[in-house]
Amino acid sequence: MISLLVESTVRSLAWAGAIGLALEVGRVRDVGTRLAAWTCVLYGALLLPLAVPFLPPLPVHMPSHAANQKVIVLPVTTQLTYRAELPTAVPRVQFNWRTAAADLYLAIAVRLLGRLAFGLYATRCLRRASRPVSDARLQSILSAQGLQAGIRKLPELAESSALAVPITLGWVRPSIILPDSWREWSCEKTEAVLAHELSHVGRADYATLLAASLYRCIFWFSPLAWWLDKQLRELAEQASDDSALRVTADRTHYAEVLLGFFEALQNGRGRIRWQGVAMARGARAGRRIDRILAEDYKLSTPARWPVMAALVALTIPLLYLSGAFQPVAMAQTTPATQSSSKSLDSYIIVSGDDTTMSGSNGDFDRALGFRYKIGDEYIWFRRDGKAYVIRDAGILKAAHKIFEPQHELGKRQGELGEQQGKLGELQAKLGDLQSSVRTTPPDLTRDIEKLKEKLKKAGTAEDLGDVQALLGELQSKVAEQQARLGNEQAKFGEEQAKLGERQAKLGEQQAKLGEEQAKRAEEATRQLKVLIDEAFKKGLVEPEPR
Repeated sequence: MISLLVESTVRSLAWAGAIGLALEVGRVRDVGTRLAAWTCVLYGALLLPLAVPFLPPLPVHMPSHAANQKVIVLPVTTQLTYRAELPTAVPRVQFNWRTAAADLYLAIAVRLLGRLAFGLYATRCLRRASRPVSDARLQSILSAQGLQAGIRKLPELAESSALAVPITLGWVRPSIILPDSWREWSCEKTEAVLAHELSHVGRADYATLLAASLYRCIFWFSPLAWWLDKQLRELAEQASDDSALRVTADRTHYAEVLLGFFEALQNGRGRIRWQGVAMARGARAGRRIDRILAEDYKLSTPARWPVMAALVALTIPLLYLSGAFQPVAMAQTTPATQSSSKSLDSYIIVSGDDTTMSGSNGDFDRALGFRYKIGDEYIWFRRDGKAYVIRDAGILKAAHKIFEPQHELGKRQGELGEQQGKLGELQAKLGDLQSSVRTTPPDLTRDIEKLKEKLKKAGTAEDLGDVQALLGELQSKVAEQQARLGNEQAKFGEEQAKLGERQAKLGEQQAKLGEEQAKRAEEATRQLKVLIDEAFKKGLVEPEPR
């Protein structure tokens, strides 16, 4: 799951970067056009994870050295864990980063989705609690502006005392909900507010911003998700401001209207939690006011069908390139492999519970997904970006024969690994014994008590001489005990040194086997490539199952 999300994020970043570059190269500054472009980016980013498996792959060969490709033989039902043995085998708790990352992702995603669900629930409650507005003047203004904007189905008008600013909700049955102070507005202010909200309805901004919130919850770790959410909200408000200014030519008056809404939000007791398109929010208030009052300010135009057609013509190829792009490792050619024009990118040989593979974890999971469809004996491989399957028994037998030396080397590596493990256990036992010897003191309790009695009774020089003699005996016993402990620890040290030498020799053998495996793997891959070429000629290759 994590790898799929990360891959989708990278593809989305490439997709968004291409659109952003096109906007900058074309010097597109019109708010309506930029809003339409970034809306396409949002829906494309949501579509990419679902579309990638169905897009024809576009392989792009990346330079890679053949020695970097590893051929691994492993059982399907087991998971390999690589562990380095320490000189003293201290028990360690293995931390699973994949599980931790998945848990962290789910915890944050669930929290964000919960907040979104709460916002939708609050929106529903607000909508149900609002009161319909049947004022003839408002309905007349709404009808006239809707006809001019080409909106066939007008939104419902309602009011609520819970609001400080107008808000647009829904897209199937949209509603414009006004604060209950709308009766105090001037005619010019009412027209500007309705024009602003109708602009949101005409573009279906509620649906777009809801999709942006959903994308942010799922891809919360991507900076694109957070940036898109803010950018779309800002552009949507700017485009609606321009629609309002077409109704009222007094920019100063409209700026005062917005400023009044911003002040109403700041003086309100609660904060807006509804999942809707509010006319005024606390974020970037000054920027909107400055934009409206700027001397060089020009009204944007809604994206017309020629602009949308150009966007579609531009975005579809870029979206395909972002989704179908597939880097393929290009092995360094040798004289033995230059005779064929086809490359073998990766392969998995499935034989019961064992597999022989050269490729990524994604290739491994993909190849094993066909076991329940075509059986337990087949070769899956990718060549020139396309995936195929071979089930012919003769080809499978020849492939197994090619990798027999590789299997033998793998067994020898496993045996050496077991020996390394046993030596590590011996090292641990010696360490425990050495620690116990180090912490075992000599028992001199009786001698010390006798020394105390002598000191109490000492009254003459002769008695003091006896005390000194007894003290010398105690010191001698302590020295003997220390010498014995030192000898035992030295013995343990010698044993550990011997074990260390044996481990070093095993390490050298493993290194030599690793070099031999690399050579055999390169040769086996070359032979398998020739075998697959023969299978193509005989018509024994079929596309991977869907």
